[in-house]
Amino acid sequence: MAKRLATSLRTCIAFVGCLWLAACAGPGLFGGGPDAPPFSNPTLSMQSASDSITVGKSSKAGVMAALGAATVINFDSGYEVWVYRAKSREPAEAKAEFVILFSPDGVVRKTRVRPGYVMRN
Repeated sequence: MAKRLATSLRTCIAFVGCLWLAACAGPGLFGGGPDAPPFSNPTLSMQSASDSITVGKSSKAGVMAALGAATVINFDSGYEVWVYRAKSREPAEAKAEFVILFSPDGVVRKTRVRPGYVMRN
């Protein structure tokens, strides 16, 4: 019993250590700095990214190849939302974003570009 408890404790400590290291290697450490472009092609604008996607035809693989990795939100229904958010030092509300909705079959169903809003006092 004591041996099993010691093994469990070591496993728990190792797991917490891995979580801590992963948190330290957050998005700002490996190429995702505050001014990094949201797409794999740094010259691509939000609107040109939107124009490169065809609703009803573009697939996940095609979007990944054209735009690069995104923040992915999975739903139990099988739908997925991919978000490409401009990275800058501005508050989250001020950042532009490009959102893509994929159906369970992996085809684009909707897209939306939300411009960045300037916050004034």
